[in-house]
Amino acid sequence: MAKKKTQTRKQRKEAAARRQATQSGAEGAPAAAAPKTPVRKATARKPARKQPNAIERFIRETRGELKKVSWPTREEAWRLTVVVTAVTVFMAAFLGFFDWLFTKLFALILG
Repeated sequence: MAKKKTQTRKQRKEAAARRQATQSGAEGAPAAAAPKTPVRKATARKPARKQPNAIERFIRETRGELKKVSWPTREEAWRLTVVVTAVTVFMAAFLGFFDWLFTKLFALILG
């Protein structure tokens, strides 16, 4: 899908003036001069808003993200802790057994 080209207000006004000039010129009437866009007066700029330092911004953004978190209930947290502990103990025993097995095999092979 092609991205639509956007025009500024000034570009749209100029295009409209060109269309109007070509339409009136085609009918035999003299082409009207394109209207001039008003010149803006220089105005005093507002002072830029003070940016918070990096630490303040980090804390503010962290609090905002923590508000979006879906926190587990006490029961869910307890159940997940038990699952993680059980898997850790099982993997430790599994790897310990194979470590012991390979130690004995290498001891037999290497003498």
